[in-house]
Amino acid sequence: MPQPRAVKEQIVKDLTSRLKDAETIYLTDLTGLNVEALTDLRSRFRAESVECQVFKNTLTRFAVKNAGLPDLGEHLDGPTALVISDDPVTPAKILADFGETHEDRPRIKGGLLSGALIDVSQIEAMSKLPSREELLARTVGAIAAPIHGLVFSLSGVLGNMVRVLAAVARKKESEGSGDGGGE
Repeated sequence: MPQPRAVKEQIVKDLTSRLKDAETIYLTDLTGLNVEALTDLRSRFRAESVECQVFKNTLTRFAVKNAGLPDLGEHLDGPTALVISDDPVTPAKILADFGETHEDRPRIKGGLLSGALIDVSQIEAMSKLPSREELLARTVGAIAAPIHGLVFSLSGVLGNMVRVLAAVARKKESEGSGDGGGE
């Protein structure tokens, strides 16, 4: 049953808004995945706040045009799901990991990153990048390492100074107790 024109216009309006706000849009073909696999994939996306939805290609073309994005042309041929996220690495990792256990499905068709077209090889390269959390942890570790080394060195210097002062104090005590007894 065809959708009324008003419903289609609302879908295009909503999709246009989401596409304008999205940092990353991947186009995938979900053909060949059974219901169980699709449910698993969508739950992985949902856990990472990634949106995955299928729209009619015609409506997607209108929304892409209205959002001022480059024409997706052949990427919108056949069944197409849009994977929309603000993080380019996370959805790429999810798609790559999922594809390893599901005969390379879903098939990635291409995408948009910050409004520029990207191809499958670029998406695959992003799937191999460390996640944002890993990069932050590495950065914090790199910043903390010299500070930790400095603190360790200073504590060693202070510890040596305390031991030297204690030795000097013991020597003065032993010299002081030896001087007073001879007169």
